[in-house]
Amino acid sequence: MPARRDPAFRRRLLSALVLGPLALGLLSYGGLPFTAWVAAFAAAMAWEWIHMSDSEAPPVAYAIACATASGTVLLAGQTGIGDAVFWGAVGTLASGIERWRRGWSIEVIGVLYVSLAAALLAAMRSEPAHGLQSVVLLFAIVWAADSFAYLVGTWIGGPKLLPQASPNKTWSGFFAGLAAGLAAGLATGILFGLDPVATAIFAIIVATASVAGDLSMSIFKRSFHVKDSGTLIPGHGGVLDRVDALMLAVIAAVITERFLSLGWTVS
Repeated sequence: MPARRDPAFRRRLLSALVLGPLALGLLSYGGLPFTAWVAAFAAAMAWEWIHMSDSEAPPVAYAIACATASGTVLLAGQTGIGDAVFWGAVGTLASGIERWRRGWSIEVIGVLYVSLAAALLAAMRSEPAHGLQSVVLLFAIVWAADSFAYLVGTWIGGPKLLPQASPNKTWSGFFAGLAAGLAAGLATGILFGLDPVATAIFAIIVATASVAGDLSMSIFKRSFHVKDSGTLIPGHGGVLDRVDALMLAVIAAVITERFLSLGWTVS
């Protein structure tokens, strides 16, 4: 049983049972409540990023990062992605200027990454034609890929995917995640009447990005000499630990849909 292999399994499950319905409820409602929810998560992620990457950061560094992330999301959901990108870029520049006094580091780009990833999710949901369906499709792929990569990797184990970055991630989990993401994407695509071939391509790209996002955050955490980004979510650690797969996946989804028509019907 996974609970025997991973002591945090039960806490992970309980966290999912609490946060999952809340996220889905706000997603279904949409509008400002969903955007505000994403903005709050973005601010928490920005705080965790500064906490991990800059051990000597003063309160102003946290304030700039949190304001950058939350403001970028609110603008993306309520006014447009152009304003959001501008706010995110200016905020990241301000973070860099503030960091300069302690020795500038490319790590401040993490503030921009967190901000834009969350902003694109808010912008995706605010799309009037099929915003809700787009996010449901994204969530289905990412949650399936992330969950099955974790479960199969825990149960089966096997050769490590990238032991230098994360000793717990395996090739069995990687391929299980891709297969689960593909299956979830196709099932959701059928529900929404999407083109199956295009949806399969989209699902594979997004599922791969979700695994890569999880792995890249593990690399960052290892470089910062931390195990978890925080302690906010029982069984998962911080917010970044919970949504690291979603962050890169939403960027990949938005870019892919620019070049690949899934066959959304205009109501």
